[in-house]
Amino acid sequence: MSSSEAGDTPPSYVFVSGDSGHEGRSHAIRAHWRQRRQRAEMQRREREEHEQRPPRPLLPVPGGSSNEGEGSRMPSMRESPPRLPEDMDEDVDSPPGDNLGDPPSPSGEALLGMLEGIPAQALSGMNIALGSGRLDPFDRFPVRLTSKHHRLLHHWLSTFAEMMFNIHTSTFNPMRDVWLPLDLSNAASFNAIMAHSSAHLARMQGFPVPREAVQFKVEAVGIVQLWARDPALALSDDIIAGILRLLSFERYWGSEEEWQIHHNGLLQIIEARGGIATLQDNWRLEITTYLVTLMTRPSWFDSSNQLSEISQQQAMASHHPVLGHVDNLYKTRCVWLLSFMQDMRTFMDHSPEIYNHGLAHYTFIRDALLVVKSDLRTRDGGFQADDDDVDERERIRLACLFYICVMLQGSSVAHGHSESGAQADFHQNYSVASLNQGLASAHAQWQGSTHDLFECLFHGAMAAQTPPGKLRYALDITSVLGSMSPEARHGVEQCMLQILCQAAMGERTALNYEWTPDSLLACIQGH
Repeated sequence: MSSSEAGDTPPSYVFVSGDSGHEGRSHAIRAHWRQRRQRAEMQRREREEHEQRPPRPLLPVPGGSSNEGEGSRMPSMRESPPRLPEDMDEDVDSPPGDNLGDPPSPSGEALLGMLEGIPAQALSGMNIALGSGRLDPFDRFPVRLTSKHHRLLHHWLSTFAEMMFNIHTSTFNPMRDVWLPLDLSNAASFNAIMAHSSAHLARMQGFPVPREAVQFKVEAVGIVQLWARDPALALSDDIIAGILRLLSFERYWGSEEEWQIHHNGLLQIIEARGGIATLQDNWRLEITTYLVTLMTRPSWFDSSNQLSEISQQQAMASHHPVLGHVDNLYKTRCVWLLSFMQDMRTFMDHSPEIYNHGLAHYTFIRDALLVVKSDLRTRDGGFQADDDDVDERERIRLACLFYICVMLQGSSVAHGHSESGAQADFHQNYSVASLNQGLASAHAQWQGSTHDLFECLFHGAMAAQTPPGKLRYALDITSVLGSMSPEARHGVEQCMLQILCQAAMGERTALNYEWTPDSLLACIQGH
């Protein structure tokens, strides 16, 4: 005789034959499944009652984002209760069938105790953590989260987890302290970062930008357009934060045309508000918006952008409306560094000639890269992470590297020589071939020496052929990166050399996965 252990129903008694132990075990199992279905039905009803609450609108709190990144968050959208292991049995219509070949089963009480013991607790914990559990104990997100949001949010946070939460991370962290609060402050930014995460996850799996990413982007654009039609929200902090994340998406996964549309819209909003100074009450939005206003094209390798203001010393920036505030110059440089590292992923995409043909046929560009790489290897033997200040040798090496990057970024698809056979002028229509030819003509001046290469590029024959704006821009990048931590400088230099040497030598150079933009972004600890 077996009794049911359900607490809310009276016990029922069923006579079973004493001749068959298997029949008794089967009855105990059926009783256990009945109880679990009852509990699942009760939980389903509770969820249905909970989900009948009307959804709240996606509009931000009037007044825009707060300085702490919390004031403009949407009202809490509570999610349905976590799906426990018992819920997985809702679709089970019948207990396991009798099978005479099965090994002896434990008694009903022993089986129930085993299922509800430590293994069930562990399974429940894993299900909550990795399934539909809340990532935030207060569930303070600007939209109601679905399993799709959880998957993409988990990927996004995992990508930057070590960089954001390592105990050795510096006191200021651009992803943790700036972008994460802005991304969670309103629905437009959140949807844009979901699009970003979806595209990044697909790329890591070897797929193009998925439809899911485009859908999230369209949702973000729709919210921004809705706010733009509302006079109370058209110039709000939230609409600016949403546009900033749409700009990020277009930089890495979209098109320059779309980026320009969003960029022009942002500049118009800032002008209508009365200038960048109107964002002083929200320092996160102030420095990120200011940085974007320095751009005219969607890559920090393009010399048409402006870096001179953030490359100057703190004393010279003391009267600047944004950089003059305490620590703003340092914070702005850190945010720029994060953006610059992400630009390394798409560096080749913005140079059509390199993207289509590589650098394998440009012998002297390859030799110049090998000179820089050889000097870095010599320096690596004595690399000390606590050497905060960039020395002259490192500065020269970085300047040579970024000169090549800036020239390659802006290279056209034109041939290195004109129809008459004359060498192409960098001031008119330069190309990778003309850069290679310029290095070839001065090869005897720089062969084997980084110092001599620097003199040739910035003060010798190559400098005379190079547009002055490109020379200054390469030095500005060097200056800004030189103000960062040794780990950041070393990581950027290693990544860029690997990217360029892969293009120059192809399969002859093995890829070191420790020095890729993704790995650098995931583990960089100092700025």
